[in-house]
Amino acid sequence: LLALTATAMPTNGEALIKRASPGLYLCENSRFQGYCYHYQTPWGVCTTITDRFPSGVHGVSAAGADPGNWCTLYSEEGCHGQEFQVYYPGYEDLSQTSWNDRAKSYNCAAL
Repeated sequence: LLALTATAMPTNGEALIKRASPGLYLCENSRFQGYCYHYQTPWGVCTTITDRFPSGVHGVSAAGADPGNWCTLYSEEGCHGQEFQVYYPGYEDLSQTSWNDRAKSYNCAAL
């Protein structure tokens, strides 16, 4: 006789949320070049990024959210001002949008 074993899988998104990473990858140059930093902040927590990416020439020019979450970039510190949503795999050249060198803070949420 042949014995088979089956494992029950959750039917809600609980398993995906547990595996998803609340991360955002930012770079000062397009095509994810130059200085880059991978932020890993709990979902819903506002993070100011001007210490690593000051406005202007060293601001954010490429941004990508980790799979399983999306992030909002803000034009002001403290997650205020204009908003720009970033999903995986992100934007390799923010100069193609109106957001090149503008982001000053962000927060992320699970999809």
